[in-house]
Amino acid sequence: MSASVQWIDSQSWELDFYGLPHTIPWPADADPAGAEVHPLNLETLLEGIEQIGDAVPEPWLGFRAAASLFQDLSEALEEGEVVRSQRLLEEIDRLHSGSPFVQFQLGNLARLEGREQEAIAHLNNALQKTQNVAPIWSSLGNVLAQGGHTTEATQAFRKALEINGDDQPALEGLVRLRELVRLMRQTEDGQPDPKSVGYVDMDTFRQMVSGQIEDLAADPDQLLALADQLMRDGLLLDVITTALEKARDVRPDHAPTLLKLATAYRAAQRHDEVLKTILRYTELEPNEASGFMHLAQAYNAVGEHEKEKTALEEVLKRDPNFHAAIGIYFELTQGEHDPAKEESLSVWAKQDGSWMGHLIASSIARTRDDAPAALRHADAAYALAPEQEEVLLHLSAVLGESRELARLTTQIRPAIESRQYSVRLDWNFAQTLFQHGFKDEAGGVLRRALALENAPDEFKTMAAATLENWAGLLTGCGVSLQLRQGSHLTRPILITLADGDGGIVIGAGRSLPAEGTFPWKAPQEGATQVLLQQGEAGGSETPLDLGSFMVGNAQPGTPVDCHVSVTAEGDLQFRAAQNGNRLPVAWRPPQALEPATA
Repeated sequence: MSASVQWIDSQSWELDFYGLPHTIPWPADADPAGAEVHPLNLETLLEGIEQIGDAVPEPWLGFRAAASLFQDLSEALEEGEVVRSQRLLEEIDRLHSGSPFVQFQLGNLARLEGREQEAIAHLNNALQKTQNVAPIWSSLGNVLAQGGHTTEATQAFRKALEINGDDQPALEGLVRLRELVRLMRQTEDGQPDPKSVGYVDMDTFRQMVSGQIEDLAADPDQLLALADQLMRDGLLLDVITTALEKARDVRPDHAPTLLKLATAYRAAQRHDEVLKTILRYTELEPNEASGFMHLAQAYNAVGEHEKEKTALEEVLKRDPNFHAAIGIYFELTQGEHDPAKEESLSVWAKQDGSWMGHLIASSIARTRDDAPAALRHADAAYALAPEQEEVLLHLSAVLGESRELARLTTQIRPAIESRQYSVRLDWNFAQTLFQHGFKDEAGGVLRRALALENAPDEFKTMAAATLENWAGLLTGCGVSLQLRQGSHLTRPILITLADGDGGIVIGAGRSLPAEGTFPWKAPQEGATQVLLQQGEAGGSETPLDLGSFMVGNAQPGTPVDCHVSVTAEGDLQFRAAQNGNRLPVAWRPPQALEPATA
């Protein structure tokens, strides 16, 4: 054994994680204190193993061989290459078997793919080998919380914090489960400091807030502000109620306080207090329709349906366009198409001057594909309120369905050009024009709306993508991607080749929205097709065929730059360019595929 090695007793938890003993070979010229640093310096440890000489004993020999794959594994995990990661883990386990590290990573891969029970099994296997690694406990907590097992998840997160009080995944997990509260400390000038965050348990937070309430007992506005903040965070309903009750005690006839208090009582299902409070509110604000709507909801909660109906009538006397009250009063259901209810609603709307009633009647007619009736009701709404944006939006859609294109020009276009309305009207109008073959006019409407300084960012994103799609420069995919909780890809997006998997374009686990690019060699002049799939051959599931993405006007000899993106909603989009010029693209479903072109 080489004299250049010293054997040191280390208490590093990472030794348990890698399945190694706590007496480790350490280079003689390295600081012994480095063996206790977290994270453990693996390079120094491997140097010590190397310096043992030719007769390296187990488990150091196997670990040294396994560690040579750690960088490849890290890259595979970073790129979302699930199958490659699994194969590397199999090889690591072969070289240095039985480590919690392998089970931990297999658990995370299973969770990534949505195989929660398998993930739990792997993580529990890791815990059977060592109970002293906080990341294993916090990963288990995340899987359990994702599956709705809140009690078990809380226990796992708390176990992680017993080992490492600064384990960030465990702290954030307990915040999501409302077991801890994240508090942002303040800078010297009293501003919130996002770089300085602390965590307190719910009991401590309750005591802190209760103390604030006592300090603010004579300041109802501050009490209301405190209650609003707690409501936004979804915390301590009983404390919220206490704060609002104290604010009411200071100003017993302050209507906004009573309305907030009634809302808190409703959340706590204290129905008698809700009724008492909201009745007083309606006495103070007899002309406020929303107060009687709250009253109707309170009567519904206690089963007083006749009184509920009377309260709804009071709502509609004050505001005949109160959408929710109309739906409840006329007992309308999701997807309502009953012509009798439609007629009853229309008669009432005419009698009470409710443009919203006419719009709802029109929607009922549209549901059963009665275009003439839908247009008649929409016209009645327009006659009552030609300036209302909701009326114009609805009328725009109905005129398009009825092919009343001249009226679109005379009634809807002037409203858009007045710029008195939101870009929703531009969007509806453009969609209707495009559906009836007026592509240039539709594109012009969207481009003009995009040029507005106050156009919302969400609209700009949608409108820009729509213009690309109408121009044939962007195509979607009709196959639904596999996502985890609507926010992450469970399996990667790959190129499909004739002889198997191509390269990964967007890795598994990527948060949405996400995007990736790759070059594609056009085999001949004209059109070429690019096949994509979700998932890898050899994975836990057969790859999902995403269809064929056709690229036109490609020139041979120069790579086509392909761009794939997945929106926050999980929609896949495809674009292509060559020599800086955008190329026309289209999508064909899997059943219409032609043989792949490599």
